[in-house]
Amino acid sequence: MSTSRRARRALVRLILALPAWAWAGNFGFRPPRDPDDATAADLMRDLAQRILPVYQEANTEVFLANVTALQIVTGAYRAAYDSSRSLRSRRQGKPFDDLVERAILDGIYARARVLEADERLGFAEAYARSFQELVSPLDNAQAQVIMTRLETPLAVYREPLRQAFDLWRAKGSLPEADAVALVRTWLSYDSRRSVGALLPELFAAENRSRYVAQADVRIPVRAGVIHAGLVRPVGANGALPTLLRFTLDPAEDDAQRSAVKGYVGVTAYVRGRTPDGKGAVWPFVRDGEDAVAVIDWIVQQPWSDGRVAMLGDGYSGYAAWAAARRRPAALKAIATIAPMAPGIDFPMAGQIFRNAMVRWAQEHATVEPLRADVDADADPDTIWQALDARWYRGDRPYWDVDRVLLGRRSRLIRTWLTHPSHDRYWQKFLPSAEQFARIDIPVLSFAGYYGADAGALYFHHEHRRNRPQADTTLLLGPYDATSIRLGTEATLRGYSLDAVARVDLPELRYQWLDHILKGANKPALLLDRVNYQVMGADLWRHVPTLDSPERARLRLYLDTREREDPHRLSSSPSEGGGRAQLSVDLADRRDVRIPWSNALRVKQLPTRNSISFVSEPLSEDTEIDGSLRGVFDITPSRQDVDFNISLYEQTESGEYQLLFEPYDFRASYAGHRVRRRLLRAGERQVLAFTAERVTACKLAMGSRIVLLIGLNRRPDRQINYGSGKDVNSETIADARWPVRVRWHAHSYVEIATGKP
Repeated sequence: MSTSRRARRALVRLILALPAWAWAGNFGFRPPRDPDDATAADLMRDLAQRILPVYQEANTEVFLANVTALQIVTGAYRAAYDSSRSLRSRRQGKPFDDLVERAILDGIYARARVLEADERLGFAEAYARSFQELVSPLDNAQAQVIMTRLETPLAVYREPLRQAFDLWRAKGSLPEADAVALVRTWLSYDSRRSVGALLPELFAAENRSRYVAQADVRIPVRAGVIHAGLVRPVGANGALPTLLRFTLDPAEDDAQRSAVKGYVGVTAYVRGRTPDGKGAVWPFVRDGEDAVAVIDWIVQQPWSDGRVAMLGDGYSGYAAWAAARRRPAALKAIATIAPMAPGIDFPMAGQIFRNAMVRWAQEHATVEPLRADVDADADPDTIWQALDARWYRGDRPYWDVDRVLLGRRSRLIRTWLTHPSHDRYWQKFLPSAEQFARIDIPVLSFAGYYGADAGALYFHHEHRRNRPQADTTLLLGPYDATSIRLGTEATLRGYSLDAVARVDLPELRYQWLDHILKGANKPALLLDRVNYQVMGADLWRHVPTLDSPERARLRLYLDTREREDPHRLSSSPSEGGGRAQLSVDLADRRDVRIPWSNALRVKQLPTRNSISFVSEPLSEDTEIDGSLRGVFDITPSRQDVDFNISLYEQTESGEYQLLFEPYDFRASYAGHRVRRRLLRAGERQVLAFTAERVTACKLAMGSRIVLLIGLNRRPDRQINYGSGKDVNSETIADARWPVRVRWHAHSYVEIATGKP
């Protein structure tokens, strides 16, 4: 008779002997004050002891997983190890899923406690032996999963545990399912805090047995050297393809993860940068030629099979495109996340400079200390918010933004400011039309609706425009740059993602690379050239192109008749004309201490410096996707103005859901990034624009569409006072009087609607 069957029969006998009250499945429980309370272990042990005799579950594998946790918490370590072993045996040959992970993790801990008692070992030695027994037989990918789970920060377990204690303290009892979940959460927390200090040494030893790592490889390039590190799996059969990341940020070193996936992982650093993050660099200038030199070096190594693919996020995504345009023969694919596009989305966006460029330069390029009067030990976000406020309150031209924020002149920032349009300085860093047309390798790009899109959209569109047959794939969803890179959570800035949107995107990128380089099946999520998640519909759509001209478009006119804000959005122009007006005093700094929210779902519309337009309730569910386009029929009071465009869904409950990251653009560049065309102050004129943002959403019947149009006056970016001079040279003195914009009856916005 199997161990699990004997355990079940013993439990049945115990259950039959229980008094009637025990069948209620509710457990009285008075939680401790917090997870670190001295009484917590005893209270959780008592709870587990009361659950164990009555616990039932029809699914044998789930039963074994939960019984293992209950047994560990009661202190029945030998029985727990037997239960975990039974579960591992049952899962043999099946997918390496959460149940297997739990069986191994719990088994390591239970076995360590058994060794500790039987052989009178110290816990550290017992845990090391148990870890080796259960992890060493796993393949590289499985072992990495277990080590990654063990690396989970303790706070990830502590906070849910604290919240659960608070919840059940108020109720005084909890149902069986919640009681078992609470025991599991407690075990995760208690076991990790017991073993956390032991893990670095155990992981290092395990990785030494699985991988060959070289920490400081020096690769000669023309007139210099590139520092790199590489990791390759031990015992690989023959040479392997290489995944290369060319970066300036040591935090992006994923060579180990690439090796886990069966590749040689190489992380090479921008000229002047070392793997420890030291050394100044001059961004964009030589990355393409240097990355190609690294590729040429890779294919000469005995472990290389002559094929290289490049990974990249942000700046390293730019570097991948910089290499691809030179078409090295060994480069077989690039896979990027939110790649940076110089002059398109950095250091300006919509031709408006952002103070974030100064922070980026200080942290990633110049690597110089902050100004002396700043508390360098404070939270970095707090530091930079305070520096932005200092800039905002001052009366200095934007030419001096580096002096205000850094306390010194930066030659790099000065160079960038000298090129406010997308002129030849920026163009030379990007593929030309002819180079885009010759890029014939597979390309994968990930982008998000919330601030991780402009660069990816630029590269994708230009590649397809100049090479219509390009093998380029784009994935879009309700993500920002961080959530794409680190993995999606259930919520993003207050918005609850649809279940289908919760995708492990870094893992999906490796699956695509396996398809390109190893002949694996193509991931189903990447079915077509453009793959996007429809928020609110819990589904993905797959289309050859986004914003197809054949698509129907929902056009909404700005109702400009005199009325209080909010104005209406309507399906036809306002009868009788009229005008809607927004006036903003660009010299007013009284809002310096009012934070700018980045929440995606709010109860109150953020209308600072803005005018709003609201549609009638939708008569049916309406699906929209793509970029917002518009034509503003306006009379401006100045020769230039910086607009901010936001689109929201106002639900029937009154909440507002932001549909894409607000889009800022300078009116004088709306028609062309290269040539500035000033507005005609005081004259009526037409301004057409396309938001360099995308979205996809199913708007519910009864919801309203809300358009918010603002004029930029923010502490964290350049302010355009509309004098017609170089915006870098303007100061508050150029404000003179509030800037006014009047919208006339033929102003409208539109976006694609209906199923593609």
